[in-house]
Amino acid sequence: MGSRIKNDVKKLFEFWCEVTPTPWLERGSSPRSGGPATPAGVIVESFPEGYRDKEVLAGIPAFAFPCELASSSVQTYSFVHTTGDSKWRFGFCRQDPKAKTAMVLITYLPWHDTFLKLMPILAELKRTDASGFRTFLSEAYNQGIPDSGGSLNVFYNSGQSHFVFERPLQFQLPSIPQNHNLALYYSFAEPKEMIAVFAAMLAERRIIFTSRNLDRLSSCIQAANAFLYPMVWQHIFIPVLPLEFKDYLGAPMPYLIGVPEPVLETVTNDELGEVVILDCDTKIFKSPFNDVHNLPAEIVSQLKKHLNHTQDHIGDRISKIFLNALVQLIGGYRDAVEYHENSKTFNNEKFIESRPAHLRPFLAKMMELQIFAQFIDDRLKMLNSGLGFSDEFELETVRYAEKKKRRNNIIKNFKDKQQQLEQTSKLEDSMNDLISLDDSNNTSFDLEDFDPLNQNARPLPPLSKAFSKKSSTLPAGVNSSVVAGSISNPLYPYFAPKHMATVAAVTGRSPPVVHPPHIQRNTIAVKPDDDFELLRKYGLDQFSLNGTAAEKQQQTQQQQLTTGKGMNNWTTFD
Repeated sequence: MGSRIKNDVKKLFEFWCEVTPTPWLERGSSPRSGGPATPAGVIVESFPEGYRDKEVLAGIPAFAFPCELASSSVQTYSFVHTTGDSKWRFGFCRQDPKAKTAMVLITYLPWHDTFLKLMPILAELKRTDASGFRTFLSEAYNQGIPDSGGSLNVFYNSGQSHFVFERPLQFQLPSIPQNHNLALYYSFAEPKEMIAVFAAMLAERRIIFTSRNLDRLSSCIQAANAFLYPMVWQHIFIPVLPLEFKDYLGAPMPYLIGVPEPVLETVTNDELGEVVILDCDTKIFKSPFNDVHNLPAEIVSQLKKHLNHTQDHIGDRISKIFLNALVQLIGGYRDAVEYHENSKTFNNEKFIESRPAHLRPFLAKMMELQIFAQFIDDRLKMLNSGLGFSDEFELETVRYAEKKKRRNNIIKNFKDKQQQLEQTSKLEDSMNDLISLDDSNNTSFDLEDFDPLNQNARPLPPLSKAFSKKSSTLPAGVNSSVVAGSISNPLYPYFAPKHMATVAAVTGRSPPVVHPPHIQRNTIAVKPDDDFELLRKYGLDQFSLNGTAAEKQQQTQQQQLTTGKGMNNWTTFD
């Protein structure tokens, strides 16, 4: 079926007329039900005179006066008539209760905002200047169609005034407040109802909108239908249903119909069956289905979040909220397009496999819908014809893919940093487990693992509090010169080299050390030659460990003269 909009339109409008209603007592039921075919009204004036489409002429009075409404205000609304080739022909109507007539304009152009603004100007011009009114219609009828995004001016009142026929951009999304239909739908439907209708349309339900206000009714249903873009509703679509056609409500097929409340009151629940109903006056939504629950939870969550946002939804924000939901659902259709030598085809299984796991169950059902099948057919025709397309849907698909790629990169970088932090934390924990060798009070390790000279050392008794700087009392049998002449070694406070005696033998000086008895008993004799070799190996043969300060300084100077090196350089490690 494809697009429902006619492409090769040559004129701004096809037909204009003024209709007077038939008294309601004289109006019968629909010809479909076998009742009398009393017309709903009579066309009393028209332009152009030679218009001969009998189907349109027969249906106009019913759409001009769809039901009996006790209203004292003017109502301007739109309706749709479907042609034999499934194209939509739009009607724009203005009811004036004071004049007791209705003015109708028929066109193939879905320019709702332009023609809804035109209707009151036509009514005023006809009332004040009948001759100028006919001239205006003639000029507008013969002007042709402006280019996309362009405009056309038609003058009236002797050239002092003009009306601008502004052609919307081909893929321009409805905006607030510019778009009359969307502005009313947003005003008279809560976000949760808008989401529920959207979900019902994606399930191709039998959907009814109802209201006592014809402008509100037609605008809300037209706006809801626009949210289906880039897909197109392929089933019965009647924004305003006249009383004569109420039998359509029992059709066993999907439909989207706006039913005036007086018309809906004449139909029983048994005649309706399982239908989805949105009352645009009371904002009450009724449905025997749970279509919102069947939508992917992520999609529903995002719709609620963005539609319930506190900021004003000015511009095309609301349109893009619903468009982005469809981008996430079907935006990856190109991943399943297979390229052959002479054509391109769509692989259903490949499409499902290419989608995220949480979307697959819903998409598997969605692929059975006629709106999705037609969407794929239309896109393949564009690809096979060699025509590129950059409509708003394709642009949003590209933006979404780029945004998703950036988000994945951010997540990857975050995970990498987390891993680095975890590795650093583990390293710090292991470093904290190492023993600080600068802590002389740490005895939780075995000195065998750290002392390269331990094989040449012997244990000393534990130091007592007597060796503290604050204490002057020494253990019995220990000469104070032991403390005064000993070398302070923070690494090995409880060990002393066993070659002290050998040092005395080599240097000719006896160390002023008096060992306790138990140390003397444990002392092992070492040969002077062996000890001297050990001293020589570690550079200790050049000075006396127990000499006076003057002698140490003399030895240091002598060593510097002979070796040219300072004391800081004498230690070597093999």
